[in-house]
Amino acid sequence: MAPLAAVPGLTAHHQPCPGATTGFVFICPGRFEAQRGYPCAAGTGANLARALAELHRRDAVRFASPHRADYVVTNAWPQVEYPALTGRSVPTVAEVLQPANLERLAAELAGLRWVVACGAQAHAAVRALRDAGRLTADIACERHLSQRSINSIRACADTAGRIAHWCAAVLQQFSPGVENAPQIVA
Repeated sequence: MAPLAAVPGLTAHHQPCPGATTGFVFICPGRFEAQRGYPCAAGTGANLARALAELHRRDAVRFASPHRADYVVTNAWPQVEYPALTGRSVPTVAEVLQPANLERLAAELAGLRWVVACGAQAHAAVRALRDAGRLTADIACERHLSQRSINSIRACADTAGRIAHWCAAVLQQFSPGVENAPQIVA
């Protein structure tokens, strides 16, 4: 695994990974992403790391590595949004569905076999691409990995359990029958 800072083309909204088969779409970069220069920084990034370890353990075909640098990680909206800067935390669904924005997102997701969309705006963008025939990947749409969102999972009492629950929900959405796929481990 290469250090994240060494990833060519890395920006606050997009972490490319040539050759990756799986990617994640979040909503938009915020303050921490702008400061650190890569998507899913701070708490969301910590939860992504936890989720990748669990997803890799359960399904090493779709999630071939426990390391985030081995995946495309991008956002439905490329602009940094946080209240002190823009007066809001997220874009509108109408903004993420703008043709130029969808064109950008389609290019960032090109060639992937599996995409996990995290958050309502990401769901809308990924579904719009799929419905327009611009994304052929299998998709899973699940809640955002922010700590606030993860804490709203009431089925478990702690973060580890909630992340495991989130991972199970993601895996249930993918089509069965992946060539050479192992049984998904519970």
